[in-house]
Amino acid sequence: MDGKSTAQGSEVMKKRRFLFVLIVLVVVALMLVLIKRKQRELAHLKKPQQFRPVVRVVHVKKGILNVYVRYLGEIVPVTETQIASKVTGFIERIFVDDGAKVKRGELLVKIDDRDVRARIRSIDAKIEATSSNLEALRAKIPGLKAAVFTNKGIFDRNKILYKNKAIGKEELDISRKNFELSLSELKATEKSIQALQQSIKALSAEKEAEKVLLSYTEIRAPFDGIVHKKLLSEGDVAVPGKVILSMVNPKNGVKVVVPLAPEDFIQVKTGHLAYLLFNGRKITTRVSSLYPGATKDSLGICNIRMKSSPFGLPYHTKIEVRLVTKTVEGIIAPTSCLLRTGSKNYVLKVGKDKIVSRFPIKLLGKNEQFICFSAESVEPGDTLISGRESFLMRIPAGQPVEIAR
Repeated sequence: MDGKSTAQGSEVMKKRRFLFVLIVLVVVALMLVLIKRKQRELAHLKKPQQFRPVVRVVHVKKGILNVYVRYLGEIVPVTETQIASKVTGFIERIFVDDGAKVKRGELLVKIDDRDVRARIRSIDAKIEATSSNLEALRAKIPGLKAAVFTNKGIFDRNKILYKNKAIGKEELDISRKNFELSLSELKATEKSIQALQQSIKALSAEKEAEKVLLSYTEIRAPFDGIVHKKLLSEGDVAVPGKVILSMVNPKNGVKVVVPLAPEDFIQVKTGHLAYLLFNGRKITTRVSSLYPGATKDSLGICNIRMKSSPFGLPYHTKIEVRLVTKTVEGIIAPTSCLLRTGSKNYVLKVGKDKIVSRFPIKLLGKNEQFICFSAESVEPGDTLISGRESFLMRIPAGQPVEIAR
């Protein structure tokens, strides 16, 4: 009985294994059928096209490029003077306004001169009083000289009489004393006269100095020109060195003054091209003169002389100045074609098959708009990709592209 049950159990297990294997085979067969069907479907689908970015391109050419540096320059009159007073005083009147045309010698400013005139009157009074004293002393000279002459005669006579024992020593001493006193008084008077003369001379010099100061109270135009700007008004206090107004002579032209950093100063030369720019307008001119800085770290000065103010701008206006440092010749392309990676420079060239090639270049020079370079694999007429540098970096060599129209 037990043997029969065991045989039946073994038979059931075999049937179950067979059924499991059969199910597995059916599932595998179905999966193979599905895979084959999917492969046939995929085989009939069109292959997706490779991504082609749209790029803007330029055609390069051979040419000459001016390499320049940019600075701000100031329009300064060649002949400009600051009018200031040489004396301290209130400004009584200013006879001109900004922009007024004046002739040389024309009265511009009047400084209050009452103090100066008062000092001159005081000096005149002193000179008059001193002159009166001088005349009084001079009037005494003839009498004093006569007294000296008389007393000397008496003294000389008494010396002879004393020698002959005709008079005593006391009488001789009296005559000598009278002579010495008269001589001393004459010399003292002559010395006083000299002192008064020196005093009158000093007072006269002081008066002349005051007259010079008086002339300074009238400020006149030093040349034919235009009043540029009034800095003080009537009633203000004028002091030496404080500017009252400024004048320019437009006939002598202007200069654009450009301070240069040392590294740029050594590259700019007299006669180099210079471009002046203002509100989209441009003037082409040349560097007139260069003056180095006082120290190695100070700024040099570049001057650009012109007959009149550029663009009709007011004096001391700041304008953009581009100074050419050198001229290079090679292949010219916009700066937007340049790709910089580390210390190397590249351009992206698009072939006739619209496939991108990346070529290294030797950068000869550049400015804000263009680059000038040489490269073995780039020739005039070739097509280069133009765009932001971040965009150029994302385009690898061998990449097919579409050219924007």
